[in-house]
Amino acid sequence: MSRVSEESPAELDRWLRRCDEVLALFDCALRGCSTQSHPVVQRSLTESVRCLELASEDVAGRVLSLLEFCLAESEQGRFEEAAEVLIELKESWAEAIGTIRRDRTRAANLN
Repeated sequence: MSRVSEESPAELDRWLRRCDEVLALFDCALRGCSTQSHPVVQRSLTESVRCLELASEDVAGRVLSLLEFCLAESEQGRFEEAAEVLIELKESWAEAIGTIRRDRTRAANLN
């Protein structure tokens, strides 16, 4: 079971805010890919890693290798490849956050 699901409501709120920040940073990185700007991709993904580490160590570990791949691809000028991975990651991330929010709402309605 995820450590996040065992946290207090305030901790879960903090974690979800960090996750929203990561989504926004993924959008920034995707814009960097579309304009072929490695510095934008680098800053966005570096900040994403920081947010992930603050949000949850177990989540950060799973996503970190994908972000490192995207950084390396953009550094080599392979922005399309980086964007493909980022799009998939962003969609999965948004789906997971949505599920957590729905489950949280359902649990609150049971009480």
